[in-house]
Amino acid sequence: MASAAVNRPTNVKQKEQDVNAKLQLYGIYSAFANGKVPSNKQIDVALNSTLASSPLTNPPAKLSSEGKLLVSDLRSAIEQAKNLLLTKNEGNLLQDFIWETQQLGAGSATAPNLPVDKSTAQQHGNEALEGLRTLGTLLITNGQFRKLLSDAVTLFRDMAGDAAQNAATRINPSEDKLSQIDRPADDNTWHEAPDLSKESLKSQVKSTVNKNKPLDQTDLKSAANDAAGATHPSGARDPADVARLEAESRQDGTTAGLDREAAAGAGAGTLKERASENTPDATKDRLRDAYGSSKEYLQKKMPADRRDQTIWRLKKMVVEIQGHPDYQRAIETLLRLAETYGGHAQTVGQQSTGAVKGVHDDNHLTKAEADLRTLIERFANYTSSDDLFDSINTIYRDADADPQLRGWFKKTDTYIRKCLQTQGYIMQDACNEDGRALQDEGRFLLRDRYRTHTDRILDEIKFFGNQFDADAQNKKFGETMQKLFNDLGNDENGKPVFKKHLVKDLSGIILPGIFENVRYVPIPRIEYSDSMMDAIVENLVIESDNLMPNIFELGSDNYFRWGRKSLSNKNQNKIMLSVSGVQMDLRDVSYYINKKQGFPSVKDRGVADIFMGGTGFSFKVKMSTADSKDRAHFFKVESVDVDVKNLNIKLKQSNHKLLFGLFKPLLFKVVRPAIQKVLEKQIKDSVHQFDGFAYEIHQEAERAKKQIKNDPESAPNVYQRYYEAAQKRMLEGKQKAQAVASDKKVNVAVTQHDSIFKDIKLPGGISSKATEYKELAAKGEKWESPVFGIGSAKESTNIPKATAVTKKSHSTASSTLRGSQTNGTAGFSNQVDQAFNQDGTVGKTSGAGYGTNATSGTTGTTGTSGIPGTTGTTLGQNNPVLSGDAPFVNAQ
Repeated sequence: MASAAVNRPTNVKQKEQDVNAKLQLYGIYSAFANGKVPSNKQIDVALNSTLASSPLTNPPAKLSSEGKLLVSDLRSAIEQAKNLLLTKNEGNLLQDFIWETQQLGAGSATAPNLPVDKSTAQQHGNEALEGLRTLGTLLITNGQFRKLLSDAVTLFRDMAGDAAQNAATRINPSEDKLSQIDRPADDNTWHEAPDLSKESLKSQVKSTVNKNKPLDQTDLKSAANDAAGATHPSGARDPADVARLEAESRQDGTTAGLDREAAAGAGAGTLKERASENTPDATKDRLRDAYGSSKEYLQKKMPADRRDQTIWRLKKMVVEIQGHPDYQRAIETLLRLAETYGGHAQTVGQQSTGAVKGVHDDNHLTKAEADLRTLIERFANYTSSDDLFDSINTIYRDADADPQLRGWFKKTDTYIRKCLQTQGYIMQDACNEDGRALQDEGRFLLRDRYRTHTDRILDEIKFFGNQFDADAQNKKFGETMQKLFNDLGNDENGKPVFKKHLVKDLSGIILPGIFENVRYVPIPRIEYSDSMMDAIVENLVIESDNLMPNIFELGSDNYFRWGRKSLSNKNQNKIMLSVSGVQMDLRDVSYYINKKQGFPSVKDRGVADIFMGGTGFSFKVKMSTADSKDRAHFFKVESVDVDVKNLNIKLKQSNHKLLFGLFKPLLFKVVRPAIQKVLEKQIKDSVHQFDGFAYEIHQEAERAKKQIKNDPESAPNVYQRYYEAAQKRMLEGKQKAQAVASDKKVNVAVTQHDSIFKDIKLPGGISSKATEYKELAAKGEKWESPVFGIGSAKESTNIPKATAVTKKSHSTASSTLRGSQTNGTAGFSNQVDQAFNQDGTVGKTSGAGYGTNATSGTTGTTGTSGIPGTTGTTLGQNNPVLSGDAPFVNAQ
């Protein structure tokens, strides 16, 4: 005879502890929602309590050896994460950063005025889109463009044919080989067995790689020594001496006699020479022949005359398009919008500069920035980031005050406009000359003038990033996590492997253990009200081990028939779902009921125990795919069997306790079969409703498919159609349900503040305890809250102390603003030279200027700036190029 008991009878003491723990989690959630965070002490106690828990200290004996190793790895990972966080976050910097960012205001900042409203911006967007569409239409309808496209396809097809012919020639065996295929081997001929061992194959691969490797460690070291010797003023070849001199020169603001350009040339020359020596002559010849044949083939397919003709045809195509009236309207619209929004961006940028300065008047932002910077520097091996920010600020300062860079952007804008708007200009030689001049000047500005600035930024970023890897705690935590993941999916040799023992541990031990340890889960207060009655149920606590079914069964039966001629095909699937052993042992459930209309009028308040043991609640559902003659569309319910056994209700407190005791036997005899029938009908109706809902979604998607046939470009994919149809039907169903239940109220109240019956308080109410934890979450100064106090373990005493953040000596490129271009186009270099020779003041009396030895700065009065100062160079004054007065700049 089956037992009528539950899996886990209610333990009142354990239940109270679990309910308080779950409600404290709700309080923690409320604290996070209010901007509260746990302190380092609270984090330490919580993690120590986790480490002291039974699953981590005494894992189940049934776990496999691999599972026990993972538990050990997880414990180590938690320990290292705790040490890393508490050390780097010493002083609760992260918590203070989060709090300060939540308190940010605008300070004295004012929002910039937007130049256009939303409707105007949308209109401009439509105009820009129409202009681009016009240009695209003109391009694809132009005869020159189509002829060029056709010629390109023909050329590529010709090259593909040559490649296929060459491949066939290489693959085909020679006539001599073909003539030998029917000839047997010589009698009694034996060959040596090949060595296919792992070590032999590895050595062969390594030998082949080393044989073809152009450089080794010795060559790299030699190149570094040559570079050091060329850089060092005394010719010393030790790179460490050069690094020390570079650091001293950066601190003193001098060059220390280091020749950096010679270092780059010497190192690159050595590497090139060694690579050439280590490469076999046969390999060189083969590469040289391959390069020569490829170049010769491309020159044959695209000779100089054809290349020049193609460029001329492209220009001719542009000229033809420029002659079309639609082109002029489209390009004028695009240029007008670009100029308009370019001016708006400058205006907003100027206003935003003041706004940003005003924001930094906010003390909260200053504190948040300091906390975040200190945190990052601590994780970066306690390395100061001053040098990194200084390198970034230097390039911004120098570029903002550089008239040559501004003049180049102005000339580039003029050149682009002239190419776009002046028909025939791109066919002239002046267009080519002007373009080459801009290209040379731009190459100098972007690749040479600011090269040392960008090199220094990259050096600073690389150095600062390397400090994260150099931090001992970071490395220890990374090694611990790496070991955890390796043990999770790799074998002892480091190769990925599927560990079936871990799957068994997960499905047979860990997951069931989690469900058992969840134990008691409190359910919020449930309230219902309509014109007929009011009802409240509170203090419902579900036990996870009882609620989880003891038996879950799923069966499937598939039938397929393929018929020929007069016999039709048939396909049918059947599914059986069975669940049994859902139990409950609910103690001290509080209730309130008030039947306001009808007979008899009842009003009661009390406490009850609800018990359902043994097989408890069980059901079995059989479904199959629907036939064409069925009312269902996709699937139908063949049968539903529901059984409720061992159900008992005991009233502890009630205004009608005696009346309930008298009628209880008759009530259960009548009610239990009724409950089973109601549940069976409810399951059937739910399946039918879902089938109808799925069919409505299908119909809606098919209607959408027919509607988009007229506009296939905007057609969504099949998944999107069904998703949108489901959304539409769910919204309609929700609206219908709201209309039907307009006079009904169903409320789930976590706290008393959420209740619709605030005056009705039931004994042992969970909502009252939840209210206390929510109020506790709001207590505490700033980001602190006592609700985060989880666990009973002691504080750690072995947490390493954070050290002071310091600047660390390292070698980087120096941010020097290089001199003006001296090897550009004719005319430009002469004008720059003329600017440097005015009044003899350049780089001689004050040291300010743009020479190659000028150091970066913002002032020219002290002789350390690369920007013109009050007593520095007159570069840019009366210079027709830099002032924008040259004929080239003003040419239209």
